[in-house]
Amino acid sequence: MKIIKIITTLLIAFTLTGISAQTVKTKTTKTYNFKKDGKTIPYRVTVYKTAKSKTVLNKADKDKVNQEIKVSDKEITKLIYVDNDIYDDYDKYIVLRYTKEADDSFELIPTDKGFKVVVDNKNVEYIIGEGVYFVNNIDKDYFFVDEFDSI
Repeated sequence: MKIIKIITTLLIAFTLTGISAQTVKTKTTKTYNFKKDGKTIPYRVTVYKTAKSKTVLNKADKDKVNQEIKVSDKEITKLIYVDNDIYDDYDKYIVLRYTKEADDSFELIPTDKGFKVVVDNKNVEYIIGEGVYFVNNIDKDYFFVDEFDSI
């Protein structure tokens, strides 16, 4: 009987945890080139995305079995790994965090010096060997950025 109570308690706890937040994880890898001293140097960018959204229910549906779920903004975390096989000094981890609205877009655009991250017409540029730079100072409050060397 004790085991049945424990299993029931665990099932209820896991069910409630699943209802309160939804998490999506994805991984994409792309290869780009940058120019240094007249040479074209390839590098890979791997983006690990974690999106968390809270489940918001309508208060008017409180006692209903099938409640309507409201669309809420998602908290997005992108772990961007820049990998260069030739120069280990260029290997970096960048953590980019922002709040995603229902119709936003995420895009990596290669540049001659690195790449640009564009989300909802807001952008931040990563220059290989120099680090993260905000192209437009208005966008600096939209993104939270941390940069780390790889080990």
